[in-house]
Amino acid sequence: MPLVTTETVLDDLRSRIETGYPLLFLRSWEEERWEHLLAEMLLEMERGLVVWSRTTGLQPPADAQPSAAVSGLDVLREVDRYPEDHVFLLKDFHPELHDATVVRRLRDLVHLLPARRQALLLLDPVARVPLELEKEALVLELPLPQYDDFRAELDSVLADLRRRQPALDLSPDDEDRLIKAVLGLTLEEGRKAWKRALRGQQRLTDQALTALISEKRALASASELLEFYDLDASVDDVGGLDELKEWLRRRALAYSPQAREQGIPLPKGALLLGVQGCGKSLTARATARLLSFPLIRLDISNLLSAERGRSEKNLRDVLQLVESIAPVVLWLDEMEKGFAGLEGDTFSDATMARLVGSFLMWMQEQTKPIFVVATANSITNLPPEMLRRGRFDELFFIDLPNYAERLHILRIHLSRRGWKPERFRLDVLAEKTEGYSGAELEQLVAAAIIDAFGRGQLLSDEDLDRSRRNLVPLSKTMEDKIFALRQWAQDRCRRATSDNRVAQMLDAEQRHGWLDTSDLEPQALPPWAALAQAGQLKAAIVEYVRQGGEVLFPQLVDDLQPYADVAGDQGLAPRSNGNTVLWVGMSQELCERIIELVSARRIYVHPTEVERYRKIQRGLKLPLLGEPTDEKLPRPKWLPASLRTAPHPVHAARLARLGRIRLTSAEAVATSGSHVGAENG
Repeated sequence: MPLVTTETVLDDLRSRIETGYPLLFLRSWEEERWEHLLAEMLLEMERGLVVWSRTTGLQPPADAQPSAAVSGLDVLREVDRYPEDHVFLLKDFHPELHDATVVRRLRDLVHLLPARRQALLLLDPVARVPLELEKEALVLELPLPQYDDFRAELDSVLADLRRRQPALDLSPDDEDRLIKAVLGLTLEEGRKAWKRALRGQQRLTDQALTALISEKRALASASELLEFYDLDASVDDVGGLDELKEWLRRRALAYSPQAREQGIPLPKGALLLGVQGCGKSLTARATARLLSFPLIRLDISNLLSAERGRSEKNLRDVLQLVESIAPVVLWLDEMEKGFAGLEGDTFSDATMARLVGSFLMWMQEQTKPIFVVATANSITNLPPEMLRRGRFDELFFIDLPNYAERLHILRIHLSRRGWKPERFRLDVLAEKTEGYSGAELEQLVAAAIIDAFGRGQLLSDEDLDRSRRNLVPLSKTMEDKIFALRQWAQDRCRRATSDNRVAQMLDAEQRHGWLDTSDLEPQALPPWAALAQAGQLKAAIVEYVRQGGEVLFPQLVDDLQPYADVAGDQGLAPRSNGNTVLWVGMSQELCERIIELVSARRIYVHPTEVERYRKIQRGLKLPLLGEPTDEKLPRPKWLPASLRTAPHPVHAARLARLGRIRLTSAEAVATSGSHVGAENG
């Protein structure tokens, strides 16, 4: 299922209004945002917008007199007084639909409005269609703001904060984390959350980010089946498991803006199988912190209900709620217990079979940034299809910690309790605790501290060793089961701890000069050129603009030309004023990529001085336009412009939505300074 974004919904609305859909029900909580977006869209379509609410009446009124149309029936009667090519946005109109006369009037208008090129848009959080209108009306779910929508809002919030907090210093990565943390909220909720988290701050701290993500707690509390967890664990709290942690760090990069530009697919998640107490649950909590996503725990067994069909509905409701909170880490703890009921290769419980089927289909098809971390202590009750690639990106086996990992774990737990690890012979203790799990090592440390305190003494190596002797590890009491689990995972799972012997040998050879890698090193290209050569044109454009700071259109075309087909007969202009020409001589693909990036606010168009074009002897054979204007131009004029990574302080909104144009040969690109736009614009 393709991702529904603000842009795709606006394009859908535009096409439906243009093709004569008379009645559209729009469901959204974001009244102000969508009114603004609809006003911009209708301005581009050269149609008027009339807005009604019970408190303001119709604005603007049909004539000079203030509108007296307050009730729903009065509004619908007033529609005839407005000229053609108008669209009516009715806010919170749903209470009026209980009146049979209002419904009848709507049915009459449905057949009259298309001929007058008019349409009714009913905007409210309910969007409930009366039975009589179900065949004439269409319901559209307006999406919450996506990453690109929050980008411009964050720029505005930061500009306001920096006037009061000049020391506030945020890197591009910090800004990316701020945006990802509020996805799933409305624009207004995101704005308030940012201001609260950054108030009095000089930089983005972990505490500020955790507070920001906790704003989604109210969303998760809408269901008793989901449990919201604070981000209180990081990958540094996980002892060992270097291979798993490095894999998670690489997967975290797939959620970056650069990854989106290159079309990198979103990760699906990981299944962590292993011995009890070896860090699976802790890793799930640390993953959310690493990704800067909220952590939601789902207990599959809580979905079950005795009422027929209720279990399946619970699952649908929960997954829909999880999607609304995305991006999110969905944690399925001890999944083998939740999906109990498997006998052989089939389920003895029909309800559980349907739940598993629905959940696996959702994992396969969902496109939201939802990272699923499932943990299991046994594979006995897991359905085989759950382990197939495509459900999870990777299946990891977490074994009992080795010597280096035990040493790391002991240091972590002593440090967390305020003890200096270097005071103790932890190397000796790590040697003696072979077969101990991470949880058992934590208990060993905790028990030793309590015993020492009870005797009125400071913690010593003797206390730690005494605690070790008193604790019988699970590897002894469940030796057969752990052996069987290891045997099963031997050739079926990726190990969470790497075997570094080969890597260490290669590293030693390279340090001593035995391994010559000079022939393996490719000739370096600038990052933007390498991306363009690899077919990643969108990412190449962003990197080129980022590296150049301010880039003119002909410079972009000339420099990309050796690596991609970017020259052509098309150009760019603001969609609201198609005769304001920014540049021509570009390919359709280059134009479309620039349009997407400007719309996503990854790059911005700035008016610039014509002298900059004259210095490189480039320009257009068109009258010159000094700055962007809202007035419709009767004929094409050239607005000298550049591309930057920051918005223009005045004209950002006017130049935020671009469209493709094609000029005649008489209006082609000039290559000589003498042909640069005339000064009569």
